[in-house]
Amino acid sequence: MRVLEGIDVAAMKRLHPDRRAPLWWGVLGLITIESAVVLAFCVSYLYLAAHAEVWPPTGEAPPLLWPSVNLVLLLLSSVSMFLAGQGINRGNKKQLAIGVTISVVLASIVLVLRSLELMAYDFGWQEHAYGSIVWTISGFHYIHVTSMVLGSTVIAILAWRGYFTRERQIGVVVDTNYWYFVCIAWVPFYLLLYWGPRIHAG
Repeated sequence: MRVLEGIDVAAMKRLHPDRRAPLWWGVLGLITIESAVVLAFCVSYLYLAAHAEVWPPTGEAPPLLWPSVNLVLLLLSSVSMFLAGQGINRGNKKQLAIGVTISVVLASIVLVLRSLELMAYDFGWQEHAYGSIVWTISGFHYIHVTSMVLGSTVIAILAWRGYFTRERQIGVVVDTNYWYFVCIAWVPFYLLLYWGPRIHAG
């Protein structure tokens, strides 16, 4: 008879700022699932592009400037978020508050630029396969940036109120890990959506 051994989670506490907290593992699971979705979108885009005679249907690659600016802003916001986490690790509440606030501002600028870009699309999601996959990927990432801005705004408000400490920072850790994921997820999407058509055209 096979005996299944359980896992002793007695040492796991709700407010531990690392893998000893159940919430840390919960976010890791979320990021793992979301990473699979990102991979599925990338594979779908490549499959559709490989079977299209012309990609995009107009034969013109999308502009690079503003998406590249967005990429830089997201990467910069990850740096300020990292510095914010380093600050609370040393008990520096002000550095945490400033870092998270800067990240939220940078990501908010990204949302504005992305909104303008989406409104400028001259194709709908239902017109062709290219439109469907581009709108799906764009919408997916837009919603994620919006959610991380909203979540981190709460973290910033609590940080300015002095809520977080070196011992009580699991909220910051979880928020930071999710922030990294959303920003890094833009890298393959950026390469596919904006450099992919240029490479495909040869």
